[in-house]
Amino acid sequence: MDNGGLRDVWRRCPPCKWAAAFVAGRRIGCDLTDGPRVPSAPASLNRDEQYQAREDSMTLTPRTHLTWVLAALSASMLFGQQAAYAAEPPKLTQMMAQELKLAPSVLDNVEKELKVPDAWIAGAQKEGKLSYYGTFDLQEWPKIVAPFHARYPFIKVSFVRSSHFNRVVKPLIAFNEGRAITDVIAAIGGQVRHYRSSNALVDLRELPTFAAVPDSMRDTDGLWVSDRVKYWCMAYNTKQVKKADLPKTWDDLLSNPAWHGRKIGLANRPNNWLLALWHHKGEAWAEDYTARLFRNTAPQLRKEGARAMVSLTVAGEFNMAIPATSYVVGRFADKGAPVAWHCPDPATATISELAILKNSPHPNAAKIFVNWILSKEGQITQYYVSKGSPVHKDLLDKGLVRYAEELKGKQIAVRTPDLLESVYPKVLKTWNAQWIGSGGPVMDSKKVMKKVNVKLSKVGRGGRQLYFDVKGAEHKVKLSKSRSKVVIGGKNSVRGKLRAGMECAVTYPGNDGEAKLVTCK
Repeated sequence: MDNGGLRDVWRRCPPCKWAAAFVAGRRIGCDLTDGPRVPSAPASLNRDEQYQAREDSMTLTPRTHLTWVLAALSASMLFGQQAAYAAEPPKLTQMMAQELKLAPSVLDNVEKELKVPDAWIAGAQKEGKLSYYGTFDLQEWPKIVAPFHARYPFIKVSFVRSSHFNRVVKPLIAFNEGRAITDVIAAIGGQVRHYRSSNALVDLRELPTFAAVPDSMRDTDGLWVSDRVKYWCMAYNTKQVKKADLPKTWDDLLSNPAWHGRKIGLANRPNNWLLALWHHKGEAWAEDYTARLFRNTAPQLRKEGARAMVSLTVAGEFNMAIPATSYVVGRFADKGAPVAWHCPDPATATISELAILKNSPHPNAAKIFVNWILSKEGQITQYYVSKGSPVHKDLLDKGLVRYAEELKGKQIAVRTPDLLESVYPKVLKTWNAQWIGSGGPVMDSKKVMKKVNVKLSKVGRGGRQLYFDVKGAEHKVKLSKSRSKVVIGGKNSVRGKLRAGMECAVTYPGNDGEAKLVTCK
């Protein structure tokens, strides 16, 4: 049935308008289907603080749950679904697959992979709900969970999106204290080691859909499994770049003069691409590559995030942005922007992980939910709504990723939680040495500091500003009266006594940052 046919049915069936509204992503004269309103947090707070300030507002209320359950039940009534475990994919899922131009056969065997022990179903019916700390957009979540509620209307999913600390760290603290505050956690990343040492996670290998995920995207002990993947490569301006100049491999990027001389905008995000390459290509290759990337191409070192980097590429600020993810570039391209996405071989990817806590108060509902979201039905749903590329083996070649042609026939280097724990510290040390040494901006001076031995070439504003040369480039640092320490001749001093020509050791985060310590002879 096409969208026009669906609209006709919805007009003839007013009780089903809630389902129609959230599937279509529009309003119906009330705010119930639009998700909770999130008040603004003070702009002066950092990102984690803003999340924490809004946490209560971002917790999905029983009223909102009721809306979504009613919507899912309305869809079930409309399309003749069973009130409990459905005998076939809900019509919502079938409609999504059709709009994505997937063959009807793509949903074959869905019932088999969703077949779970009767004890799980009975247990979940008694539990009636589960808590999910996730990362989906709040406005998208109702549409993602709708087919789940259509299939399992006896399970209500309480969804919370908040900061990494509240989502990942707090549940572990609670577990170690003998408390449970959630059932399912997403994007646990570098905290896996701590969860593992606390024996806090359920073995997911008993889930029917666990085996449908590639080995590189699941834990060998079954403690976590990926539910979606992001591919991180490069965005380029289609008006300024010839396709013939696009690098076939990452090494081609360094050897082609077309990319030299500030033509590349480089973001301070090595965790999204270099970490996976480091593991895939080896430490020796990666260290050499990092040094040559900064030396050969002389990229623009930028402080902006992923979306802003693509926007600057569109504006012509630079010809290419690294890293960039395919779905963000696709959204700009859909609006007519002169931008496209390209991946050298190997393509680099990050994954979002799911885990279930061992002291989960709703263990059966949690296992049914995670099994569903890993199924073809769940994977198609989340791609349709949020463009989260699937990890299910049967969907990897179905084009459910933007710029799928850029990945065809290429190796995939995946960043896993284990790499974040064991390898990333080495990556960061190498990267920071090049980034800071080349004058790259540092977002948080408390995290990364560099010490250089220099001769002061200029002292400005009574010692408030110092200038000196680093590898042929002039650097400037700021000195705070209260936060910066000055030592001259082995004795504590003040910034007003600094003079040009002094030989000093300066500890600072990078060009235009605030110095932590200045020690002069």
